[in-house]
Amino acid sequence: MVSVSLIGCGTVQRQRRISVVSRRARLLTAGQRECLERDGYLLVSSLLDETVLAPVRARLDELVHQALVAWDASPGQAVEERGVIDAALGLSGRDFAPCREHPLLAEAAAAMLGPDWHLAGLGLRAPLPGCGHQGLHPDYYPSQRTYGPWRSLSAMWCISAFTAENGPLRVIPGSHRVARSPVDDLAYGCETGPHPAEVKVVAAAGSVILFNNADLWHSGTFNYSPAPRLAVTAAFRRGRAPADDVPAGP
Repeated sequence: MVSVSLIGCGTVQRQRRISVVSRRARLLTAGQRECLERDGYLLVSSLLDETVLAPVRARLDELVHQALVAWDASPGQAVEERGVIDAALGLSGRDFAPCREHPLLAEAAAAMLGPDWHLAGLGLRAPLPGCGHQGLHPDYYPSQRTYGPWRSLSAMWCISAFTAENGPLRVIPGSHRVARSPVDDLAYGCETGPHPAEVKVVAAAGSVILFNNADLWHSGTFNYSPAPRLAVTAAFRRGRAPADDVPAGP
């Protein structure tokens, strides 16, 4: 796995976040917020244009190449998910600033998590051809919460277009309000197969998928295309950033 050092938001990020929300209010419409609350996810199409996406995509291609070279050099190394390149991306560098600083993200985080939240991480997930399928899961199992503000929000940026063939995110709308997990609710092994209520989120490059990763049933799917499918996910959590994430002083 390729890893780039993480630097947390801390007080400076919290101050910048508040000013962004106050200057750029109402980017998230009432209807979009209602969809988020009801379905647990929302697709917002084509927010980033190709002039913004091109340098992000080029940097991700470099990380994918580095990971493949490392795998070839050490084929026995442990990986979290076989056939999938995961990389932690820095929270302070310029390379991925568009994926963490778009004002819609701040407004969505404030709407779903409450007034006190922080950016907890930024990461690449790139399933290689023939790989990437997961069983349906909520990230916070076995402690699903079926009411109240969300505990976390994921903003998955489609750096590649998400097509039916290249391993798009799949979700079960409304499952964030179900007090069961797919493992408990479905017959043994069925969480890995198709679900009658699943939605595979197909989207243009530059779109963002907002979803309740803590409690919504979701998963990756098989990438049947000839190239890695690139996505950068910004992870937001309730409360202040942990002390370990606060940048050191000068």
